Amino acid sequence: MKRRYYIRHIIAILLILTFTAPLYSQEKNDSVFSFRFITGKNMFYVPYIDNGDQFTKMLDLVGMYKESILNHKGCVHVNGYCSARPTEAQNLAIAKIRSNRVKSELIVRKGLTEDCFTTRNHSGQGNFVTVNIVIPKDSIKEETRYEPEIVTPEEVVTPENDITAEKTVIEDTTSPVEQTDNEEQVIDEPEAGPEVNKVDHFALKTNLLGYAVLMPNIELEWMFTHRWSVALEWQGAWYAKNEPHKVYRLSTIIPEVRFWAIERKKWHGMYVGLFVGGGLYDLCNGENGHEGEGGMGGVSVGYMWPISKHLSLDAGLGVGYMRIRDKNYTPEDGHFLYQYTKNINYFGPLRLKLSLAWRF
Repeated sequence: MKRRYYIRHIIAILLILTFTAPLYSQEKNDSVFSFRFITGKNMFYVPYIDNGDQFTKMLDLVGMYKESILNHKGCVHVNGYCSARPTEAQNLAIAKIRSNRVKSELIVRKGLTEDCFTTRNHSGQGNFVTVNIVIPKDSIKEETRYEPEIVTPEEVVTPENDITAEKTVIEDTTSPVEQTDNEEQVIDEPEAGPEVNKVDHFALKTNLLGYAVLMPNIELEWMFTHRWSVALEWQGAWYAKNEPHKVYRLSTIIPEVRFWAIERKKWHGMYVGLFVGGGLYDLCNGENGHEGEGGMGGVSVGYMWPISKHLSLDAGLGVGYMRIRDKNYTPEDGHFLYQYTKNINYFGPLRLKLSLAWRF
């Protein structure tokens, strides 16, 4: 009885293998190509790193099986990745542009159509696009079978093995032609975040308007988060002429905290600020002099925009309250005769600037 039992099982296994063997002969053959993108950039640079070699091999393979792909026997899976933007939505938008840039090359150069592709875009894992060309094994030309050298990240995520797709993936049903009309909505500029290419955290500024009143000045600003920065400004003049007694001395120091309310890119946009400060002065025209100190506080608004890789212009206005303790004196025979002291309260414009900034 046992012998019959084993014979039945052996025959059943042989029958299963006989009928399933043709299915295994139709398994898919796939080749994966990886294209790197410069962090913070959307353009597809073929000469970048090893993109050129990968691009040539991909075109050769697509050309070899173009008919199968167009007849939907094969498929081209495109996965776009971006991790340089501060938010997931921005990363997905950039990944979508990158995917379409690569697809456009295949459409223009090899005559593929949009329905030849399946596209998925991901937030995180790097800045690259993978192209996975899947061809049924029965369509492969034995005499010209292609065995490409695969250069991919440590683990290439494809639509078949992406277990986190629900959280970080969006399906892309927009063709490259349609995408071109919408690309302006995404700014091609380095974004704030740990992977930003050569981020400028500091800006050294000088107010050009101060020199019109012979008042040198300097300001240092530090952007410590994506939206917040702090600044410290000093300005001063120290001129005197003994005969007749003419004095122009003034020194102020003003710290400020700023929130970048409308930011097109880092160091480019509108900000609002809150400032306090203090200073001292000695002003005399030879006949009447004023000496004293004071403090101030207020709000500011400004706009900064780049004019070169490291240079920017910063225009701003500050209004608020200032209180001064003013001492009036009269110079006479080399002496200064005290007259009186009064407190001055002022509310209105306190700061006006058009600064040249060096970002570093």
